[in-house]
Amino acid sequence: MYELGVDDDGTLVGLSEEDMSASVDTLRQMADALDADVSILRELTMDELGRQARKSKGDHKVLEALVRKRPNDQQQQFTDIRVAMLGGHGEGKSTLLGYITHGIQDNGRGRARLCCARHRHEIESGRTSSISHEIIGYDSEGRLINFASTHITTWEEICEASSKVITFLDLCGHAKYLRTTISGMTGYSPDYAALVLSGNMSGISEMAREHLSLAVMLDVPVFVIVTKVDVASRDQLQRTLNSLVQLLRAPGMNKVPVIVRDENDFVSCASHLARGGPEIPIFLVSNVTGTNIDLLERFLNFLPRPTKHYDELLEESVEFQVEETYSLQDIGPVIGGVLRRGRINIREDRTYHLGPDSTGGFVKVNVKSIQRHRVPTHYVHCGQAATLALQLSNLDWRIQRGMVLLGADEPSSYYEFEADLIVLYHPTGITVGTCGMVHSGSVRQRARVVAISSTIDTDSKRKIPSGSEGRCILRFMNEPKYLCKGAQVLFMEGKAKCLGRVIRLINNT
Repeated sequence: MYELGVDDDGTLVGLSEEDMSASVDTLRQMADALDADVSILRELTMDELGRQARKSKGDHKVLEALVRKRPNDQQQQFTDIRVAMLGGHGEGKSTLLGYITHGIQDNGRGRARLCCARHRHEIESGRTSSISHEIIGYDSEGRLINFASTHITTWEEICEASSKVITFLDLCGHAKYLRTTISGMTGYSPDYAALVLSGNMSGISEMAREHLSLAVMLDVPVFVIVTKVDVASRDQLQRTLNSLVQLLRAPGMNKVPVIVRDENDFVSCASHLARGGPEIPIFLVSNVTGTNIDLLERFLNFLPRPTKHYDELLEESVEFQVEETYSLQDIGPVIGGVLRRGRINIREDRTYHLGPDSTGGFVKVNVKSIQRHRVPTHYVHCGQAATLALQLSNLDWRIQRGMVLLGADEPSSYYEFEADLIVLYHPTGITVGTCGMVHSGSVRQRARVVAISSTIDTDSKRKIPSGSEGRCILRFMNEPKYLCKGAQVLFMEGKAKCLGRVIRLINNT
């Protein structure tokens, strides 16, 4: 964000029309030198702001502009952001996505959500049981590009016309598919999470609370969308908002809810959200009448990509997490997922290792082609999602979800690892023999605690109770997996939740 007509101390002074025009020209020249685009967000006079200019001549103005860096990739000129859709069953996640991505206004009976359903039983039951992907784009002027735009019919056309692309991960809301939702959050590493709540439920569902806690544990910035405001009574909506405010202000969250009513509210929230600020914007929308959908769409345009150490990760060895597997005729095996470290370039003709299998072994592979958002490209960088067509040295090798593509010369897999755990909740505490599901990136497997190295509570050296921290050794119960030091780990079983990081790898296979 760049502001003109504002003093260094933040005082609004305004600029005359002639000075403002010259300042905008200078800003555009600066942006061109930095290989960036400038789009004007707001231009207000001092009278509209309720202020008086220092000079009496003319109408002085204050201007706010969005400066966006042009991607260096010459094949795909867009910035990519992933947003996960969270919330309980029946909250309106898929319906909202159908409205935003296809421009289909709902009829109150689920017409809009049909665009996002992947399976027939999802259409019949109305329950999302798998992870579906939808995209929208914004051009350099901030105009929305989706399937309702003129001459747009494919993902490729959206990417070609956009300078920014947002990928939505439509996750499952029913408790039956909670593991699928956790897999989507840990495997695809979304940049933001949108918590969708129903305004006519007079509160927050248990599954919505579970999804919110999951996003907080994974340190994913969250914004809230309250749907069905057209059918919710004033009392129902008030109860829902009161429950939400209490939840966001509770110890451990300490957030500041901001109900978005106009453009002024969400412009500041967008930048604060990316930096991990306490403000959480709340949008009150309707998928039937279209209330405040335009505010939500403009907010998505303002969302910057969260700041991460991508420059450092770019120079590390390749680590590509496999989330989807395909076998295509005339092409062969194809894997889809997220590149966590390094870069892959098909012009380098490098050999990678894919695995591990049930015995902990890896197979040598070559990457034949790469696609991002169904658009061919010759390379992919860390933090980006892509699909890779592979050439295997062993044609009988079976590719599975949870494997990794590594650039290391001698890859390893492990049965055991040591981790520092924070026990957020456990009914009896973590002891030797405690079992649960380990989620770490693409790894999803049951593990058992085989030893407790240390605990902060000296009175319970053999147990880590709820609310305490400790160090323990876990062992996978089925087959070895690839992990790396510093990887984030979720250890969950039922309502028990533990969060930690890998500090040591044991039992190299």
